[in-house]
Amino acid sequence: MKVLLLNPNRYKSPPVPPIGLECIAAGLEQRGHKAEIIDLCFSEDICKDIDDAVSSFRPDISGVTVRNVDSVLYHTNEFFLDGIREIVTRVKSNHGLRVVIGGSGICTNPQGILEYLDADFAIAGPGENVISGLLNEFSSSDHIKKVYPGKFDNSACLRKFPAIDYKRYCDAGGIAGFETHKGCSSSCVYCLESNSGASFKKVEHVVSEIRSFVDTGYSHFHLCDSEFNENLEYSTEFCNALKKSGLDIKWAVYMKPDNINSELFRLLKETGVYLITLSVDSWLKPASYWSYIEKFISAAKSFELKIAVDFLTGFPYETEDKLVRCLDIFREIRPDSVGVNTYIRLYRSLRITDIILEDEKLRDHIVGCTGDETLLRPVFYNHISSENLDRLIGGDALFRIEGLEKGVNYSRAETPNNRDR
Repeated sequence: MKVLLLNPNRYKSPPVPPIGLECIAAGLEQRGHKAEIIDLCFSEDICKDIDDAVSSFRPDISGVTVRNVDSVLYHTNEFFLDGIREIVTRVKSNHGLRVVIGGSGICTNPQGILEYLDADFAIAGPGENVISGLLNEFSSSDHIKKVYPGKFDNSACLRKFPAIDYKRYCDAGGIAGFETHKGCSSSCVYCLESNSGASFKKVEHVVSEIRSFVDTGYSHFHLCDSEFNENLEYSTEFCNALKKSGLDIKWAVYMKPDNINSELFRLLKETGVYLITLSVDSWLKPASYWSYIEKFISAAKSFELKIAVDFLTGFPYETEDKLVRCLDIFREIRPDSVGVNTYIRLYRSLRITDIILEDEKLRDHIVGCTGDETLLRPVFYNHISSENLDRLIGGDALFRIEGLEKGVNYSRAETPNNRDR
């Protein structure tokens, strides 16, 4: 069967290559199907590019990825589903193709997004190991709109390469990415991956992916895991394998405060890590949590690793005094930068959303598209405004109010020496 995979993500601050579609395409081709990726990120005429792809490839069915519902941050928020819906409509109306949607954004509200986009099917979760088995059902003339659960199988985590014009992404400020695992065992009430359970890719497969890029001239990467150190033993094994491979790369990594030791930081430095983004939040944290953060930053500094903290705060029932104490802690331990976000994006599937909606007093602090009960459109909880936050920061250059300008840590930290091709 022929499957046309479309990337509708046109966000360019920075542009992010559609890694998920590369995995889907590889999984399909491994099972005897044909797959072609149409990347619309830099398209100058979306309709023409879709029409040309359908005419030349003649697919039996199409797949559209929903990487994000919106750009998550409050001040510069962009809502993506309307643009994706136009693409789904064209594929269905002009070419009579059924549309399967997938991608990380689906998990925010699988049924709601399926209906909003008027797609035919949705896969909620990793799709590379399930889509092939569902193709016959997708193509059946007798079907109803349905959400299927995704599933990850680390025995086959292939990636079609080259299927994307990475030079164009790099020229526009993007970089290549890779991941080592799916899911997360943490219980963060604001995170869509919370308590999803981690499944790890085979180390040799990941190193082989990286080698494929290096062999074609790309050596700058960002990690696509939610947090690299989900499992210390695996992280150490991966870094040792990467070091042994001799691959000369630069990469930026996301981490959490626990599951660390000095050996891991040493290996990160030796394998080319130039930036660690440390995820921190203030929700019901004991004193020991802040001790972990202090130890983490101290250890990273000892290996001259740059630390950018992503700090989410301003949760329900938290006082301004608590925020001041948190800011003072960062002033003492001095990471390289702290991006502070007090606007919490609410999605229907999150525990923090339930907590807020169950307390009538908290509802007064909901901002954004408050009339959308599905929460597909951007809705946020906020009781510490950017103006108040700016006052509390007091001009300290250590802090940045997240969302006032577009960008991510690895693009902000990037220098000419980090970039290639």
